[in-house]
Amino acid sequence: MSNDENPHPNGAAGQADWDALRARVDVLDEQIVELLAARTAVVRRIGALKGAQRRSEEEVRSPQRVERVVARVRSLADSHGMDPNIAERTYRALIAALTDMQLQALGHQP
Repeated sequence: MSNDENPHPNGAAGQADWDALRARVDVLDEQIVELLAARTAVVRRIGALKGAQRRSEEEVRSPQRVERVVARVRSLADSHGMDPNIAERTYRALIAALTDMQLQALGHQP
């Protein structure tokens, strides 16, 4: 077993801690994916409204809204003791993927 798999080669107690932490991450991942699915469903509904209003690609991308969301997320991350840069990178990737989903649904090229 490599040190990556077992960072505590001197004992089972260290391995138990490692396993417990990985199990906790697995639970958190499940919760995160559940929340991402809920967010995606809301974004789909927003996309449908944008489609009904025949929004342009620029309006679908909504760069000002993106910047407001990112600023809010950075503040939330900071208040929770998280590096705001990590939160921003994560949200920018999420927003880009969901914006592409909306654009595809509306027949725009993402």
